[in-house]
Amino acid sequence: MGATMNRWGRAMMLGASVGILLACGLALLMALWDWWENPGGIFRSDRGTQWHFVWDTFISWFAPTTLSFGLTGAGVMMARQWWRQY
Repeated sequence: MGATMNRWGRAMMLGASVGILLACGLALLMALWDWWENPGGIFRSDRGTQWHFVWDTFISWFAPTTLSFGLTGAGVMMARQWWRQY
């Protein structure tokens, strides 16, 4: 029983970790994209980059996607373990 639970726990943690890494990558991509596009000139100006706007954009993407991607990754890996069981 212990080895089975350990396998399930590792699978769940792997799925959640991959989901969180994907969420981080997506948030970084979107923050960089907004910085590059610079809508309304709020990210960059003659005085330089407004890093608090870049950070706010990163967090606004990272917070919701971390929860959904992490739970989805954990769920996918749990389903994979269940299918491997039978």
